[in-house]
Amino acid sequence: MHKILLVEDEDTMRRLIGVLLRRKGFDVVEASGGEQGLELAIQEQPDLILLDIMMPHVDGFETLRRLRDNPETEDIPVIFLTAKSQVEDRVTGLQLGADDYIVKPADPDELAARIHAVLARTMRAPRRRRGQLFGFVGAKGGVGTSTVVANLGVQLQQNGHAVTLVDLHLAFGNLAELLNQTSPERSTADLACYPPQELDEKLLESTLLPHPSGIRLLASPPRVPRDLTFTPDHLTAILEAVAHTARHILVDLPRDPDILEVVAEQLNGVVLVVGTHPSSLAAAEQMALHLGHVGLQDRLTLLLVEQSKADHHYFTSGDLSERIGSLVLGDLPYKPALYTRAEYQRTPLLLLEADVADRDLYAAIADKLLHYTTILEEFHKERLFKSEYLN
Repeated sequence: MHKILLVEDEDTMRRLIGVLLRRKGFDVVEASGGEQGLELAIQEQPDLILLDIMMPHVDGFETLRRLRDNPETEDIPVIFLTAKSQVEDRVTGLQLGADDYIVKPADPDELAARIHAVLARTMRAPRRRRGQLFGFVGAKGGVGTSTVVANLGVQLQQNGHAVTLVDLHLAFGNLAELLNQTSPERSTADLACYPPQELDEKLLESTLLPHPSGIRLLASPPRVPRDLTFTPDHLTAILEAVAHTARHILVDLPRDPDILEVVAEQLNGVVLVVGTHPSSLAAAEQMALHLGHVGLQDRLTLLLVEQSKADHHYFTSGDLSERIGSLVLGDLPYKPALYTRAEYQRTPLLLLEADVADRDLYAAIADKLLHYTTILEEFHKERLFKSEYLN
């Protein structure tokens, strides 16, 4: 199935063309303007782009210029689909590198035929773009790691970033439950039935579960798998395949030292989720040591989840950062009633009526994930500078 990126600012027209294309068997990704179209072209790597010309802010001509100037999108075929029929507009579009030019309203059969003709002529090889993989692991059980993963996934998806969530608990995972998939039809257990060398993107895609938010989920098995073995090669192959399914992949990791060691090399970053009880701090120190042993020290950050009211906190986020020597991405406040209601409704808090403060807090954490390498470099440079200054 060919993926088509449709860039059209008029909502009614975009929906109509989208429906027509889907009926013709295309996978359609929609963008409401040039800027969003440019972002989705990089993220989605479509086989072809249908591009309107008359759009506010960034028009079709400028969008095409930027597509052709970017090495990641320069070879994506583009068909202008527009109401502008003047010869000079057609000439301009073709000079900029458009592959064809269709005047709206287009006949559905002609539109499909033009698309197939351009695809056959250009024969663009699919571009495999690897997303950013972030692992999340709790310092100890019960700190809310899965809840954090679900809400951060929602935040990124709502901001236009394609997200896949992976529950790598090979038994007793909780992400499916939090996303109202009480008995998931497909899970990692299905993948364990295949030899690792056969775990490709196509097979992985067929195993992902869709969520109304746009997130896709690779679920943990609903029951403990029997007569199935997850080898290290299985885990490596699963993450390698899932890395190409979205721009951002959030992995809910078990507190299993062997699994952490196997997947460490594939992670762009790991977030250690820590509660505010004394036992959580002690567990965090031990977990951080292990993550350092498997090569994740320079990719490690922390997230503090308050487990009691402020006057009962054993330590602050500053204390945590100092003890572990890692950056704290954020401090999630103690709101048991809200999170319990979200869990009861099997819906992440950010898809319910979360207040502005909660949304802003998750937005700030998500933004740090988007700039993870940069903020970590700055943190370690500042820490090194302070250490040298004090000495």
